[in-house]
Amino acid sequence: MIFSPAISLICAFLFSSVVSFTSYEIYYLFPIALILFYNKSHILKIFKTLVFLNSFILALSIVLYIENQPQEAINIFIRTNMIILFNISIFYNSKGYDIVRGFNLLKFPDSFISTTYFTLKMIDNLTNDFKSIKSTLRARGFQAKTNLFTYYTFGNILGMLFIKSIRKSYKLKESFITRGFNKKIYLNDEFIITSKDKILLLLILLVIVTKVIL
Repeated sequence: MIFSPAISLICAFLFSSVVSFTSYEIYYLFPIALILFYNKSHILKIFKTLVFLNSFILALSIVLYIENQPQEAINIFIRTNMIILFNISIFYNSKGYDIVRGFNLLKFPDSFISTTYFTLKMIDNLTNDFKSIKSTLRARGFQAKTNLFTYYTFGNILGMLFIKSIRKSYKLKESFITRGFNKKIYLNDEFIITSKDKILLLLILLVIVTKVIL
């Protein structure tokens, strides 16, 4: 990650909070622009992800617009996109485990950190299983269509993933009980604040102060 995991979590919380509970301002874009500058080699992929995640927000905005609430529709659309774009950009190179490191650096409870870690681990395993099944289906010439066979196939895949996840969770639980797990995960991490962290944090604090004053 470009920024420290702990600083990223703090900035994500502060920025999301101020954008959520206030009307949008043009200077809210400055922290986003800064992160995109540091992530300039991935800008196109970041915006592709943003567009992909926008279907629900767009549908909600259209509904509000049809109900004669155009200002509210624009407000929700812009603020939600600002929050999503900020969080996608700041965590773009993260596989999720950086969030666990961030919680650990911020001294969250051990049980919360271990629960988050194992949840991400299970999601990671299930994603890999799904990709493996998808590759197998492609190799066998399967094509998704709007017919009963396709629905049966996807139903079987969901069932297999569900059973696999339960089995893996039990195996993981038994493995950790055998090893004397005490709800604590030991992560080798040091809390180092770089100049980029300081600039981003300062910029977000400046945005908050400006909003309060104005």
